This record gives sequence, structure tokens and C-alpha cells, in this order.
Amino acid sequence: MLGIINLVRRMIEGSILSILIIAVVAILGVSETINTLLAERNVASILFLLVLAIVLADLIGKFISILSATFPDLIPVLNEDDVKRASLIQRMRPGQTVALLSGAYGARLLMFLIIFALMGTSYAFAPKPVQQTLFGDMGAMEAIWTFLREGIAGSVGYFLFFLGPDHLKPITSVIIAEPLAPSTVDGDIFLVGIRVYGLAFALSILRTLVTPIIYVRARGRAGKLSAPAGTAV
Repeated sequence: MLGIINLVRRMIEGSILSILIIAVVAILGVSETINTLLAERNVASILFLLVLAIVLADLIGKFISILSATFPDLIPVLNEDDVKRASLIQRMRPGQTVALLSGAYGARLLMFLIIFALMGTSYAFAPKPVQQTLFGDMGAMEAIWTFLREGIAGSVGYFLFFLGPDHLKPITSVIIAEPLAPSTVDGDIFLVGIRVYGLAFALSILRTLVTPIIYVRARGRAGKLSAPAGTAV
């Protein structure tokens, strides 16, 4: 229950921050894309702006999650929720726990794919002047597939940056032969956002694949916690 509450809290915090960022950018007038979206004032523009806010909110929420999960670990605190979680892990069968974790991680992967689909579809239906500030004209399926491949290729680039551009290009070109060519600075920023989101997607895939290892580690940590007898889960 606490995990769901924290997830909702992070989503709300991310949404508020994303709206504030977009509002500041609009007030300062530094983004041609945002200015064009606000000038058009139609359903397609509002939809694309809303999707941008959702993606930005999700990235901010993940960043907040990383911070909240990392810094408290520097000084571990054993609370009632840790004890309950440890007791639950010790009592559940391995197959049940792995299936539960796999289902949760699988749902996250599906959410990533849905957001990539929303990005591509909303981009395809965005007004032409807006598209020209980013990557030019693209259909819905083309935009979805291109954004997804750019995200995956970008994540590979982040993972293997130490290879250098000359050795990295043949690897990423297998994923996407013709990378997106941004028309403006806004396109460059949008492309970076796609690649960062692709990195989060790739990390989620890896986390799903190593679910059994996560369970073994969680089981080992749970065994070190002494759950009081009769503690309710």
C-alpha cells in the first residue's frame, strides 16, 4: 500500500514540476515549439502539449524516485514497512514472488510502450508548423516506430559511450539506420528527451529480465531482518 502511495505522490510531484517548467518556458518565450503550440490553440496542439507534460512528469518522477531510493540507503532505517515486507517475502513461495514482480515490471514496460505510442500519435496529428520546429512531417506509425527506435538506440549509446562515436555508430545504425535530424534547437532537446526516456525503458527491460536475481537478493536481505511474531502484513 505504501508503494502505491509513494508512486502516486511521485506522479503528482512530477506533474506539478512539469507544468511549472512548461509554463516558465512559455512565459519566457524561449521555445519555438511551445510558442507555436500555444498559438495554434486547437485539439491537436493541446494533445501534443499534454503528452509532452506527461513524458516530462514521468521523467521527473523517476528522477525523484532515484533520489529518494538512493540517499536514504546511505543511512539505512529499519521501519515497520521493511519488517512487513521482509515477513511477506519469507512466507511467499519463490514462484509466487517472481510472478508478482514480473507482472509489476511487465506493467511498467507496457506503460513505456503506451507513452511512446502517445508521443508518436500526438506528433503525427500536431499542426504542421509544430512538426517543422522538430523533425518534419511524419505519419503516426512512422513517428511511433522512429521514436521507439531512437529511444533504444540512444540507451545503447549511453550504455556504450566508452566505445567512442566511430565504434558506436555501426551498433546504433543496426537499430535505426537514419537517425532523426532535428530542424531546430527544440528538436535537439526533444531528441535528447526521447533518448533519456529510452534509457529508462531499457533499464526497465533489464530489471524485468533479472527478476529472479532481484528475488534472491531480496530473500537474502529479508532473512537478515527479524520480523516480530504475529506482525500483520
